[in-house]
Amino acid sequence: MMQRSFLAAALLLFFIPSGLRACTCSKQPPGKCPGLQSDDVVFLGTVTEIAAVAPDATSAEAATAAANTNEANPDATPQTASPITRYHFHIDEKFAGPDSADIDVFSGGDDADCGYYFKKDEQYIVFTQQETEGRLFAVVCSQTRPASEGRALLPQLRSMRNHDRVASVFGVLRRADPPLLAPTDDPEDPIPHVKLKLRSKDDRFSTSTGPDGVYSFYDVHAGEYVYTADLPARFEFSQKTLKGGLPPFKIPSGACYEYNVNALPTGKIRGSVLGPNGKSLKLASVELYRAERFDPAQAGLWGFQGEDGKFEFDHIGPGEYLLVFNRMNRLDPNSPFPRAFFPGEPEQSDAKFIKVKDGQQILNANIKLKNGYPTRTVKVQLKWIDGRPPGEVTVTAQAEKGDNPAARKIGEGLYEFTLLQSASYTFSAWEDLDPQRLNQRHGQTTCTIPARIDSDTRKIPTVTDVAVAASPSDQTADNATADANSNVTADAADNPADVPNAITLTFTNPPCN
Repeated sequence: MMQRSFLAAALLLFFIPSGLRACTCSKQPPGKCPGLQSDDVVFLGTVTEIAAVAPDATSAEAATAAANTNEANPDATPQTASPITRYHFHIDEKFAGPDSADIDVFSGGDDADCGYYFKKDEQYIVFTQQETEGRLFAVVCSQTRPASEGRALLPQLRSMRNHDRVASVFGVLRRADPPLLAPTDDPEDPIPHVKLKLRSKDDRFSTSTGPDGVYSFYDVHAGEYVYTADLPARFEFSQKTLKGGLPPFKIPSGACYEYNVNALPTGKIRGSVLGPNGKSLKLASVELYRAERFDPAQAGLWGFQGEDGKFEFDHIGPGEYLLVFNRMNRLDPNSPFPRAFFPGEPEQSDAKFIKVKDGQQILNANIKLKNGYPTRTVKVQLKWIDGRPPGEVTVTAQAEKGDNPAARKIGEGLYEFTLLQSASYTFSAWEDLDPQRLNQRHGQTTCTIPARIDSDTRKIPTVTDVAVAASPSDQTADNATADANSNVTADAADNPADVPNAITLTFTNPPCN
């Protein structure tokens, strides 16, 4: 595919388009605006027809060859020809490209994961890129979007087409909530008549949003700018994907930077996930929902609790919220407790809603967990024959069921894992070697060493398996719940006698060592 540089390289957005699938779009800092080039095809148009494109002879031959390869080598990754879709547009307004009333734009093929998928009878701003066969393709990593999302962009495209002055920084200011927390049937309304300011070490610029929330700064010089707004009380100037306020940003002279911003509520929900002993879990994740929109099959706004023992959600608007720990009820040795709803109930019907007033900060939204899954601890000692070579070590434990445990480094070459008693685990380690340091250490320059070395593996069975093998008649239900009401940090001494609480993983050193 022939890659082309056009306006989309400079008009960058801080959101991922809704059509994104397995495609990853890079976020680059604003650059100098190239404007519209003579070979660009950019337009405002309406989809009038959608049709699948039959593969041509070349594509059919390639697909047949791929099928033959898969048959001959079943272990190879299957290769299939991705379908191509043709979208026929009526051009409502042209910004760059040929003078025609209609045009075909394609999606899929080599760009299948990044292809833009349009809907019939809807209007779009379309940026195209030309493939080697002459077809025009649309991808999600360009600035293609529904026309309704282009109210700030359209005036700048018209200025570029007409060779008028183009804004250095422009966008829309909207009232918004964090992702997944917008109230039902509550659109993100543009905010008119708000004063905005850009300030650098040397320059000051100001403007105001128009009736439709659109703003534009012109003739902004190169520099790093702090961006502020005179918002109503109990709103913070930011973006809904950010924690806190807007960070400073840098632009060069001659930029045309699209920067959509939000006025977000200032409410906050903070708390801790507590074990039965009242101490904060070292690792925990929670999800927050609008109370009326909770669906156990759908993700909420995610929050994380780490070493500080706190989780926090900011930019929370007024309303009632549902908070849940371990929504999917995973068997997670890092947080070995079943699902719980605030303030610590196993059933949603017994949960309490968190009520937030406008601008209110709820700072003690703690979830107190009850019965946990029985756990055990295992220490892993690493051993290198004839000494350790320089490199980066990774130690892992693969769970037979449930999530994998996290490794905690407690000494040089010594790690500790918390495991579920009901699961077996396979331990292994590898080291990514540093060839330059290794050669320097041995004074060799021609030695060939591997990129990484692997240890042997060790498997630790479930506690139940060991107990059954030792004495089937002695197994009772009480054994499975002996430490369920303790926190997650059981001592190695609590492990059953036949279950090892320490293992050694051994590396065979590379040829140069």
